[in-house]
Amino acid sequence: MNLRPPVTLADIAREAQVSIGTVSRVLNGREGTIKISQATASRVLDAAQRLGYQPNPFAAALRTQRTGVLGAILRDMGDPFLSELARALQRAAHKQGFELLIGHADYDQETAQRQVAFMLNHWFDGLFLLGNIPGDAALLAMVQQSRTPCVAVASGMQLPVPLVTVDEVQGTLLSLEYLFHLGHRHIAFVGYMEHAGVSERLATFRQFVQDRGLVWHDEYELRCGCTSGDVSSRLHQLLSLSSPPTAIFCASDVLALRTMSIAWQHGFHLPDQLSIIGFDDIESAAESAPALTTICQPIPLMAHEAVSMLRTLIDGLLYDVDQDRRIVQPELIVRASCSSARP
Repeated sequence: MNLRPPVTLADIAREAQVSIGTVSRVLNGREGTIKISQATASRVLDAAQRLGYQPNPFAAALRTQRTGVLGAILRDMGDPFLSELARALQRAAHKQGFELLIGHADYDQETAQRQVAFMLNHWFDGLFLLGNIPGDAALLAMVQQSRTPCVAVASGMQLPVPLVTVDEVQGTLLSLEYLFHLGHRHIAFVGYMEHAGVSERLATFRQFVQDRGLVWHDEYELRCGCTSGDVSSRLHQLLSLSSPPTAIFCASDVLALRTMSIAWQHGFHLPDQLSIIGFDDIESAAESAPALTTICQPIPLMAHEAVSMLRTLIDGLLYDVDQDRRIVQPELIVRASCSSARP
């Protein structure tokens, strides 16, 4: 198969009957001491389109030290919240003139490091870390050594990089205050402890239980690993207690939806016999039966803030200490999975 050689600036110059310098100025949008007429510029652009000219991104990168490409390493593509966040991040990047390429770590440190190394070696302008990724410290060491701008999104508060995250404490309090207002005094906690932010949600839950003097059993605190079997068995034990909770605060919507399913299997009528509240407000939360009451993390706002922050870093503007950590506020979304506690 004969491959057609790439169209050059000289080819366009011959087609448009202008100089190569004029073609370069038109295609790169550069002004000069002599103004190029609109007719000449149109002739150059038409010639470039007819010939099928494709600009060389690597040549542009050599001139500007920019590629216009951002990278994102996603902890888990199967996590609905992170998946929605990645899509919103891509939309926000496009609006600000960037392309976004996404790598899937799949909870594997070696995979994450390999993907970060690829992005660092191919002139990505900046990187996002979505969710807490195994080996965060090693990843950050690679990024910082390369001096590539990096922003962590929904990755907790511990990473020593600019970050965007939700107010975990406020989100948890909104949930628990709502359940308390409904009369619930037997409230359980269920959470994946490996996920970012869940430790803060658990600490806030424990403090709330103590401050409000809620009825407490050690079995009400389910700190789960990220395996289906572990979650299911722990939930079965919780709901089989002689004094089961009347409400459950789940640290993610995924867990809340699974809890609803297992509660149905145990014969609980929702929400009359058991109220369940989630955290994230993923798309499927509104489609469950009953529709899930939850805490909304404002994904579009988080994505916009993250891209704006990374762009500021790429442009070389310095941050004050209070500006490199943007904490967005959550919102309680009341649906049908919670009701007043029975006397």
